[in-house]
Amino acid sequence: MRSRRVCWLIVCLAVVAVSLTVPTFLLAQGTTGRIVGRVADPGGAVLSNVKVALVNEATNVSRDIKTNDNGDYDFVEVPVGTYRLEFDAAGFKKNVRRGVSLDINQVLTLNMTMQVGAAQEVVDVTSEAPLVETTSTQLGAVVGDRAVSELPLNSRDTYQFLQLQPGVMSTVGSSNSIVYGSSNAGAVSVNGGRGRSNNFSVNGGDANDQFVNLPTVQPSPDSIQEFRVLTNTFDAEYGRNSGSVVNVVTKSGTNQFHGNMYEFFRNKVLNSNAYCFSPDGCPKPQFNQNQFGGTFGGPIVKDRTFFFTSYEGRRIRQGIPSPAVIVPSAAERPSASQPFADFSSESPFAGTLTSAYALNQRPGCAQAIAAQNGGAT
Repeated sequence: MRSRRVCWLIVCLAVVAVSLTVPTFLLAQGTTGRIVGRVADPGGAVLSNVKVALVNEATNVSRDIKTNDNGDYDFVEVPVGTYRLEFDAAGFKKNVRRGVSLDINQVLTLNMTMQVGAAQEVVDVTSEAPLVETTSTQLGAVVGDRAVSELPLNSRDTYQFLQLQPGVMSTVGSSNSIVYGSSNAGAVSVNGGRGRSNNFSVNGGDANDQFVNLPTVQPSPDSIQEFRVLTNTFDAEYGRNSGSVVNVVTKSGTNQFHGNMYEFFRNKVLNSNAYCFSPDGCPKPQFNQNQFGGTFGGPIVKDRTFFFTSYEGRRIRQGIPSPAVIVPSAAERPSASQPFADFSSESPFAGTLTSAYALNQRPGCAQAIAAQNGGAT
């Protein structure tokens, strides 16, 4: 009996493991990058079997490989972040390259020339020209967390930053604004294409509204690590749409606990009154908007497991503006003694009615007209 329970427990754990693992390989686009390069000696000869270590400077998570016979190394599926690379080989000085920043879907080529010397000697490089990606023909740009959090942003709509890229414009207020959803977040035209021709993904998962093809997941600006906008010549891993490809990566926890709290408030004090309202007449409609939230992240197991969470709330209290409306007086309104409205005290209508429909709806009016006309209506 006990062995049967153990078997059932093993089967249940296996099903749970498969259900958690398989979806990560389905309909997902990469949100990581690659770091490749070649190691050589001062004379240009390639060096094999050189140990190359890759260390995340924020989490201290590391992995290492050795160069092949051609002196090449290749780190694949590297999460977005800033890294340190260490090159170690017998008979050569240890080389350390710090501050290597890897963006989403980026392929960095970092070649290294080892200097002859003792292993105790270290060549530490901390500042060099930014690395340029030379292995991809994709056209696009990366928007980092600094730009997302510091640039002015109306309603904290992260996808407004799409318009910072060449060839991208909002469809709000254009001739395409009559299309349903054209005024929502993420509705942009890329290189003259339709606003519904874009593809959105968050952390590699599909984030598209299948009806209007707009983003269904919109992380708060404080939770975004960076996002990449591809506008042309996509790699083979992308498809489905002819506009742009927007990949969003959220932040991760580090070895240090960190977080923030915020509150953005907006009211009617600095709002202008509508042009149809006189300055001394109808007051400005009520408008209070509160956007609040926070983020928090840190280690669960130091150097191994981390967590990050975020929350944002939005509360809007807005009055509906309306021009002045003239309502019937107390004498004109229907009452118990006067079942229908009486506007006989008003000035007679000087114009001509093009239709008698409104008059014929009053009780007895159609019969009175028929009697006056000898039975003809």
